[in-house]
Amino acid sequence: MGNFDFTRWQEWSKQPPIFIAVMGMTGVGKSTFISKLTEDDDIEIGRGLNSCTKDVKIAKMVHKTADGQSHDVYLVDTPGFDDTERSDSDVLSTLANWLAMQHERALKLSGLIYLHRITDDRMTGSAVKNLIMMRNLCGDENMQNVVLVTTRWEMVSAEENERRGLLAPGGFWHGMIQQGATHTQYNGTTEAAAAIIDRLIHQAPIYLAIQQELSQGKDISETAAGQAALTKMEKKAFELQQAQEEASREAERMAEQAARAAELLAQEARRQAEILAAAQRQAEELQRIQEQERQRLQASIAAMEAQVRARPRSPDCVVM
Repeated sequence: MGNFDFTRWQEWSKQPPIFIAVMGMTGVGKSTFISKLTEDDDIEIGRGLNSCTKDVKIAKMVHKTADGQSHDVYLVDTPGFDDTERSDSDVLSTLANWLAMQHERALKLSGLIYLHRITDDRMTGSAVKNLIMMRNLCGDENMQNVVLVTTRWEMVSAEENERRGLLAPGGFWHGMIQQGATHTQYNGTTEAAAAIIDRLIHQAPIYLAIQQELSQGKDISETAAGQAALTKMEKKAFELQQAQEEASREAERMAEQAARAAELLAQEARRQAEILAAAQRQAEELQRIQEQERQRLQASIAAMEAQVRARPRSPDCVVM
C-alpha cells in the first residue's frame, strides 16, 4: 500500500483525486479485489476468518476508460465490522476519523463497492450487520454511487441463490437497488474488476452521510452508523452518559441562573446603599448649611446689639 499525502492536493492537481472505497465483511475478498487492480505486492491478503485489514489503507491504480483516457484511482481498503479482534465501535472510529480527515481536505468519494460472497447461502448476522453499517455510513441518498458486487462466482453455477436472497422483492439488496444502487457479478478476473471501477469513474463525487453528520458537530456515537454499531450494553452506557451530561448541563444552567440572581441582588444592594449614602450626604450638607445660617444670624444679632450699646445717650429734657 502506498503512503500518499493528500493534504495539499490542490497544488499538484486541478481535479480532486478519485477515491473508491471497498467494503464488505471479513474474508469477502476486499484486499484480493484491490490487488487484482493495482498489482501491489504490499497488499496483505487474509486467509481464514482473521482480518488482515486493521486500518484504512489506500492503493493506487491507473484506470483506462473506453475513450482511451487514463485516470489515477485510489482504492480504499476498509476493515470489516465483524473483525475478530476489534469491536464494531473501534472499527467505526477508525473509518469515521479517516472520513472526517477527507472531509476537512475537501476530498469526496466517487463510489463505494460492497462485496458479498455468493457462496454464502444465507445472510448471517455478520453479513446483515456489515450491510446495515454500510447503508448508515453511506446514506440512502447516496445509493447511486454504490455498486453491490457478488463474488466467488467461479465456485457456483446457478444464479437462483442470488436472485432469491438478495435482489428479489423483500431481499436484502432490493431496497438499495430501488434507491439507485447497481449490482454486478465479479468472477475474480482483473477485467471484471476493472469493469466495476468503470461503473463509478464518472460518478459525481459525494460526501457520505456520516461525513455530513460529523461536519455538523455530531459525535461519532450520535451518528446513524454510530448508533447501529453500539451493542446493547454500549447503548445503555451511551444513554447513561447522555443523561449524566444533560444533568451536568442542567446543573450548570441552574448555577448560572443562581449566579445571575445573586449578581442582580448584589447590584440592587449596591444601588440602595448608594441611594442611602447620597441621602445621608444631602442631610449632612443641609445640616451644614443650617449651621452656617444659624451662626451668621447669631453674628448679625450680636453686631446689632453691639451697635446699640455703643450709641451715645441724649441728656434728659426737663419740662417746665
